[in-house]
Amino acid sequence: MENLKLIDKLKEKANISYEEAKEALENSNWDILDAFLYLEERGRVEKPYVSIFYTNEVGYSEKSGEIVKIKETKYKTNNSYQGIFEVICKYIDTYNNIFLEIKKKDRLILKVPLTVVIVLLLFMFWIIIPLTVVGLFFDIKFYVYSKRVNTDKANRVLSDISEGVKIVKEKLKKVNKNG
Repeated sequence: MENLKLIDKLKEKANISYEEAKEALENSNWDILDAFLYLEERGRVEKPYVSIFYTNEVGYSEKSGEIVKIKETKYKTNNSYQGIFEVICKYIDTYNNIFLEIKKKDRLILKVPLTVVIVLLLFMFWIIIPLTVVGLFFDIKFYVYSKRVNTDKANRVLSDISEGVKIVKEKLKKVNKNG
């Protein structure tokens, strides 16, 4: 009874005959997903349009006490053309794994993905930029953190900016004392 339901479902979804659906399910041990793949290989069902799909899995290692990448899988079909959608998804995935950390006296205040920072800057730059400048004057430090990308240059620039603001603050204090 269950097999008949699977045959009918595959027949309906793949728009094929009853015999083809039954054959595909029998050859795939009655697994409907494997049956779809079987039909794709035979050219009876059209392959999906999207050519690349990424999955990232990150977990916590009990042994070393650090976050490690468990698995990164890339599924790719025979289509060699990489569309604009795939490129955008790849950049979003990369920026989601780069974080901006906001700290004060080595205490983490906020940690947000770079994607969120970019979206906030696009839509609320008149608020974000002044808050950043004011934060620098209150000894708030900004760091860029990523497991995949080298962030040393960005952190050096952010550190130089913090040091510059510290120098300006000290000069303003001297002017206030003298004035």
